[in-house]
Amino acid sequence: MSASVAVFGSSEPRAGEPAYDLAYRTGRALAQSGFTVVTGGYGGVMEAASRGATEAGGRTVGVVSEVFSTRVPNPYLSETVTSRDLYDRTRFLIDRSDGFVVLSGQAGTLAELAWVWALARAGVLPARPVVALGAPWPDLLDLLEQRDMLDPVALEMTERAADENEAVEILRRRLGEPR
Repeated sequence: MSASVAVFGSSEPRAGEPAYDLAYRTGRALAQSGFTVVTGGYGGVMEAASRGATEAGGRTVGVVSEVFSTRVPNPYLSETVTSRDLYDRTRFLIDRSDGFVVLSGQAGTLAELAWVWALARAGVLPARPVVALGAPWPDLLDLLEQRDMLDPVALEMTERAADENEAVEILRRRLGEPR
């Protein structure tokens, strides 16, 4: 089984918008490097990353939730996993992934990232690489560091990437070559 990378980000971007396009290119680059792409399974960044991976011949996993009973999973999923609630969904996304790429998003994206950091700090989860890609991450990470809100574990786990290719290079360096 290949290494899996979760892509966290907003459900709002649509095809043709910069955030969607970056997520598409990221999913494509991950799949071309042999990574399985894991997302929340719906639209926006999740759809774009899944679409990019699928169109590159890669494998995708979407973790959807019974909470969103009116939403339809995106059509670019190789596998769909249904969770009871958002807590289970987030935990499955984290547990199923060997690394993480965090793209633009809102409170849900920030919560997913915070859970990754908190679980690693508590020793519940081995520290896994996190790649912060695109806005708003450079400014936000700078602020969190300046305010001493990132502990040494989070700082060690997290790297910034300028584009999708650098994000994949970081993951390959930190995780090794996917099988």
